[in-house]
Amino acid sequence: MVCAGIATPAARAQSAGTLERRGVTAESKGDYDTAYEDFRKAYERHPKNLSYKTHCERLRFMAAAQHVDQGRKLRAMGDPAAALAQYMRALQIDPSNQAAQQEIDETRRQQMSQPAPGEGGGSQAVSPEVQGLRNLASISSPVDLKPVSHEPITLHMVEDAKTIFTAIGKAAGLNVIFDPDYNSKRITVDMNNVSLYDALRIVGTLAGTFWKPVTADTIFVAQNTRTKRTDLDNLAVQTFYLTNAAQQNDANEVTTALRNLLDPSVKVYLVPSQNAIVMRATTDQLMLAQKIINDLDRARAEVVVDVAVLEVNKDKLRNLGITLPQSFGVALQPLGGSSSTSSTSSSSTTTTGTSTTSSSGLTLNSLGNLNANNFAITVNAATANLLLSDSDTRVLQNPRIRATDGQRATLKIGSKIPVATGSYSAGTAATTVSLGVQTQFQYLDVGVNIDITPTVHFDRQISLKVKVEVSTQSGSTTISGVTEPIISQRVVEQEVQLREGEPSILAGLLEHQDNKSIGGLPGLGEIPLLKYLFSTTNKEVAQDEVVFLLIPHIVREQTLSPLNTRAIDTGTNQEIELRHDEKPDESLLPPAALNLPPVNRNMTAASAANAAVAGMEQQAKNAGQAAQTALDAMQPAANTPQVTLSFAQAEVTQAVGTSLTMTVNVANAQDLSGVPMEVQYDPAHLQLVNVDAGDLLGRDGQAVALVHRDDGKGNVSITESRPPGSTGVNGQGPLCTLSFKALSAGNTTVSIVKAAAKNSAQASQPAQGSRAIVHLKP
Repeated sequence: MVCAGIATPAARAQSAGTLERRGVTAESKGDYDTAYEDFRKAYERHPKNLSYKTHCERLRFMAAAQHVDQGRKLRAMGDPAAALAQYMRALQIDPSNQAAQQEIDETRRQQMSQPAPGEGGGSQAVSPEVQGLRNLASISSPVDLKPVSHEPITLHMVEDAKTIFTAIGKAAGLNVIFDPDYNSKRITVDMNNVSLYDALRIVGTLAGTFWKPVTADTIFVAQNTRTKRTDLDNLAVQTFYLTNAAQQNDANEVTTALRNLLDPSVKVYLVPSQNAIVMRATTDQLMLAQKIINDLDRARAEVVVDVAVLEVNKDKLRNLGITLPQSFGVALQPLGGSSSTSSTSSSSTTTTGTSTTSSSGLTLNSLGNLNANNFAITVNAATANLLLSDSDTRVLQNPRIRATDGQRATLKIGSKIPVATGSYSAGTAATTVSLGVQTQFQYLDVGVNIDITPTVHFDRQISLKVKVEVSTQSGSTTISGVTEPIISQRVVEQEVQLREGEPSILAGLLEHQDNKSIGGLPGLGEIPLLKYLFSTTNKEVAQDEVVFLLIPHIVREQTLSPLNTRAIDTGTNQEIELRHDEKPDESLLPPAALNLPPVNRNMTAASAANAAVAGMEQQAKNAGQAAQTALDAMQPAANTPQVTLSFAQAEVTQAVGTSLTMTVNVANAQDLSGVPMEVQYDPAHLQLVNVDAGDLLGRDGQAVALVHRDDGKGNVSITESRPPGSTGVNGQGPLCTLSFKALSAGNTTVSIVKAAAKNSAQASQPAQGSRAIVHLKP
């Protein structure tokens, strides 16, 4: 009795807060059943708590989905009873779960179609719906010929065509019947080790007949005419469901292809609501249609485009010198208290202007007695300037957008600014009140506006039709009493074709301003050293750089197998007749990578968001590094060390008739990714044998591409490059080795006349070539 009295209050003491904490813990462990029960009990205790209700409804769906997934796994493992229990539990948790109800119906249908052990196949009462499904399942598919023997056939006969067909049928264990209207003729057959289908095809071609299966072991032979085929060909109906037609136009294109490639008599009907195509045709025509749909109904490729907009503002200001007084004044003191004279002077350089005003008390006698004590001079203060300011601003905008192949995608990040476009007056009337002047406005998108249409080619090249606009409100102006915003914008619009992962600078804008102003006394302000005492020098250097960078990445590609690209035999111009191989080539099938990945139904929006944020941060970091690399490539050449290409030996002595090797070395390489150059030599003395790559560009294991072309006149073009998307190399080392054959005696030169260098962003770097002297001795 004591234990019971203690247990009851303990159970009641379990508060809603405790249940909530237990539910959160269970959810974090993936135990959605327990989490749902805890939140359900918490919500029952506090029905007005919206947080409990939200958690309860969310976990209701997740717990039911978890049971449905477990049931599917159990049914796939051959345990329908346990699977049915899981489906029932899911439906108990969430009665609105239609997937659970459908799985219950499917599992019960499978159990009803399989008789219990020890029971016969006796009839039992079933519902009309089940009987209807059974009737549909009883409809047979087109007949497949199943010969008894598949042994190769060897036949050498000169007989009537009916006799030869009968002989082939007996060899394969088939019955052969003929059309009553068929008049056979004598033919000669000579074939060794051919399959049954090839034998029937050969004899049919010689006899002018065609055959069709009537049952699994019987074929029917008739004269091969258009009328007979139309009368005897069996037609079948099949529904093809399109899996990748996202728009009405996609399904229309597939339907149009079928109607143009198949016979006009074939019935083809598109059902847009079901994304399906219904056809009535012969079995070969249906199989050809399946092949066409399999080739055309492909998932479109998708591309993620990283757009980096990098703007760098540099402003350096220096103000040095002394600013002299811009004005001074002279005043005449009163004379004897009865007269006064004032004089003022102002000057902007060294020229003085004077104006005089005389009072009535001033006489000529007093003017003659003027001295220095009668004048007062006022001079403004001079200013010493010693100012240096240096500002460096970097702005990085890195939006990214995902688009489907051939579909337009837009991204707008910013705000809308109203702009007045016109005005009108409503006027006045005796019965209405004047509304005054009405102004019409439209809104401009200000910020980052991206418009991209990608096209993914079969060779993984990506064509981009892109428009990138970066705009800001830089000020305002008043026009006819209306204040209008001033929009500064940078727009680039073009079409480019890139490799996957290849960065491309759409536009690089460089604005450089160099202002210098000097103010002071003429003459003295221009003398060295003294000019800092009698003048002020103001120097300002401003630089503004803008880079638009695009980097496309294929995140889903259209995978095509040889099954899609190979040619197939479709028969003659009059009739479609497919030829089948007895053993299909397994190498033509799509790779296992085409299988759909399992669906993670336990993924929540919060966990997906966290994973997406982590991925976006990493992509932003990568795009920022690529944008910085592109910006560094735009810096003045003076900041980049010049790449030097030189021969390992400046002077070489070689005998005529022997081989000569000359190595080209590179120095001062910084992020070096490719080197195109042109080498000149005298074909009268030397003959180019080969060009081999050095180890500089491939020192980290990357594959290096080397292409050279000799025009036979002493000019050889050489291009050596690293793979696209890889970083460049630094330092120095051998680039390539040229092998020559010495032809005749004399002195000649080998020169690198056109040297260039490219970094990993495919931007040009300054490069310098050299030459070597070759002494050829007899």
